[in-house]
Amino acid sequence: MKTIVILGVGVAAAPLIRQTMRNVVLKDKEYNLIVVAPTTHFHWPIAMPRVIVPGQLSEDKAMIDLRPIFKEYPSDQFEFVLGAASALDPTGNTVAVSLNDGGSRTINYHTLVVATGTSSKDNMPWKAMATTEQTKQRLHELQQQIENARTIAVVGGGQTGSETAGELGFEYSKQGRKEVYFIYNDRLPLAPPLMESVRKQTKTELEKLNVKLIPNTKVTAVEHSGGDTILTLTDAEGKVTTLTTQAYVPTTGGIPNSSFVPANLLDSNGFILQTKSLQVKGHDNIFVLGDVGSLEECKAGVADAQAVHLIKALPIYLKGGVMPTYTPSNKVMVGITLGRSRATGQFGSFKLFSFLIHYAKGRFLGTDYCHLIAAGKKTLMTTYEK
Repeated sequence: MKTIVILGVGVAAAPLIRQTMRNVVLKDKEYNLIVVAPTTHFHWPIAMPRVIVPGQLSEDKAMIDLRPIFKEYPSDQFEFVLGAASALDPTGNTVAVSLNDGGSRTINYHTLVVATGTSSKDNMPWKAMATTEQTKQRLHELQQQIENARTIAVVGGGQTGSETAGELGFEYSKQGRKEVYFIYNDRLPLAPPLMESVRKQTKTELEKLNVKLIPNTKVTAVEHSGGDTILTLTDAEGKVTTLTTQAYVPTTGGIPNSSFVPANLLDSNGFILQTKSLQVKGHDNIFVLGDVGSLEECKAGVADAQAVHLIKALPIYLKGGVMPTYTPSNKVMVGITLGRSRATGQFGSFKLFSFLIHYAKGRFLGTDYCHLIAAGKKTLMTTYEK
């Protein structure tokens, strides 16, 4: 029996799991598939800026239990191991797993796919945390803080920060119910390659929601005092001020979940080095997908494109064929929702109309179809079955 092991159950991994079962494992009794992840639920990060707003979007829409989906597969050819990879031996073709129940296990693989993604900094639920229970607990804590807060501070000027400031602004500061601050270390939200006009539109829409923008500023210290969080702010000229808030919402990026991978397979930032065929150099039977890989930036669209490529390429590899090359897209394609009625975005060198992004993304933030991605029946851009 040849064992295919997939580490991860996120946006990149979920479609690959089902399509590999259908295209390879169920057609050939020579193969079996083992999926390893510490979380029981598929996590849909695109919806989280709205999920954190109390009463707006049910967490069940963005966190989908995978166990009923996996029960569809025959137990003699499929296994779901609840645990986190703790050590990889690429020479011996084994991966050690720390099981959620406290035990450990070593799994031998014929082919390995690493799609472990990233974890959000600052103990935030933008991405799946160590377990589904921990993600939900942290989410509930954050919702409670927001509910009780008079002042909310969103920190970090990327897409997650901009969208979160928009959701909170729409819900609270637009009507003067709470103060919402947005702190970021540049003159405008977002960053190149997004166009100046898109970045300015983001600023304008947030100002319409009465979000108080604090540009060119870093949070240099965080102190908790009773129910307050006191932020020390340092601007580009070195001026120091403080802001007292009851809900501190950092959106300061992610850390690759690659601590189990030998250091010689990682770049200087901890991402796994990928070849142009999404393999690990020198270890052709190890594939890397999505945020944990070094080839492209961490974006759902990238994870999606790489998954679509590997769904087609993996059967070719398993049959001894020549691996096709993956071609990264250099076209900018971003939709940014700013509250529950406005948006902006970019496709290539074109700024997109607000109503287009709102219609395509802003109404549901993908919760109308992410259950199909969790089930492996579609990706963001490709539908495999009804």
